[in-house]
Amino acid sequence: MSGPDKKKLDKMIWQLREGWGESTRIEAARDLGWIGTQAADEAVPELIKALLEDKSENVRVEAAISLQWIGNEAKEAVPALVKALREDPSEKVRQRAAIVLEGMGDNVIHAILELNKAKAGDKSMLVREAATNALDKLAPKFGYTSVDALVKASSKKKK
Repeated sequence: MSGPDKKKLDKMIWQLREGWGESTRIEAARDLGWIGTQAADEAVPELIKALLEDKSENVRVEAAISLQWIGNEAKEAVPALVKALREDPSEKVRQRAAIVLEGMGDNVIHAILELNKAKAGDKSMLVREAATNALDKLAPKFGYTSVDALVKASSKKKK
């Protein structure tokens, strides 16, 4: 990006990092998601940082949603989404991470085992449901007839 668009992008990034209040950072995350496919190289790292580090649950959720909008262009976010799924104290963030992982292209294959762990053992029913739904959609995408076959194949690849 260059010119006026670059200035807008820089302002959004600044607002996400330094915004005075939750609503400013939420809006910045949302705006970065909308333009992210045009500026993924700059937007995605900032959204990842917000997903993992912002003190506000709502900003972290919005960062995940923005990564979802960017989609396959945000494939480098898969490890961060897995970390959020595994470690975030917020049920809403973990749920959104599971939902977003489903749309992250072929790189999501590295997240199958974590999705399966969330499906089986997350303390939140909403997170377990989101992980189950993601796995149900991913199995046929990767050519497997069942989630069990997908998980088994992923386990073998990890070894």
